[in-house]
Amino acid sequence: MSAAAVRTAAIQSLQRQLLATRQTQTSQQIIPTGLRSVDQILPQGGLPTASIIEWVSDDVGLHAASIALKSIATMLTLPGCLAIVDERHDFHSDAARCHGIPLSRMLLIRPNRVGSGPATTSHSRFVRQASVTHSDALWALEQTARCPGVCVVLTFLESASSAVMRRLQLAVERSGVTIVLIRPASILHQPSYADLRLHVTGVQPAMEGLTGRRRLKVQLLRSRHGLQHTGHAQLEVDHETGAVHSISELADSKPATSPAF
Repeated sequence: MSAAAVRTAAIQSLQRQLLATRQTQTSQQIIPTGLRSVDQILPQGGLPTASIIEWVSDDVGLHAASIALKSIATMLTLPGCLAIVDERHDFHSDAARCHGIPLSRMLLIRPNRVGSGPATTSHSRFVRQASVTHSDALWALEQTARCPGVCVVLTFLESASSAVMRRLQLAVERSGVTIVLIRPASILHQPSYADLRLHVTGVQPAMEGLTGRRRLKVQLLRSRHGLQHTGHAQLEVDHETGAVHSISELADSKPATSPAF
């Protein structure tokens, strides 16, 4: 076989592989969050499936988790379960049930905690050096994101390398699973690999102590599609039940002309 024929055969083989890869990737759907004011600041009016969504919070993720669970409830109209990778061992099922998520649609994954004593470390393909618990949680997160029986994965993620985020990005593009990350505000200076990064901050209402409710502001910090809105959503979270409600319309629903980063 001539050199030209070998090159042609190699090119055709690569083209077939590329086509097969594209065909296995799952197309995205847009699912409304159930919170009108939040949907108004999202570029496509809802959350995309087969994506990574970051909810960044100033208060260790407590209120962001309530908002995330509210949006996940609407995603579960699709087949599959909600998987929770609970590295911190602090997830309570009542937090999901108050948003209409039944226990029968939930899978709780809790990596073993490292025992007391000196910190144990482990080298892995995800991070150069990390605690065993965190490494196990990252492994569980990626494996769950590749599972066809899962619709959405929820976890609190404080730190992750760019290599970890890229692997998660590839996983959801292939499987169609949506990853919802609750993250602390300390990661805001880091680049985002998420399709959407939303920032939740507290707004001090006059009667908060008496009503048992907390007002929150949600801003879109990044969209993978390069679209961003200049306004924000205002929500109210009930401390006792975890229920989330919109309390105002979008201040300015016009999209910004500059891309979001």
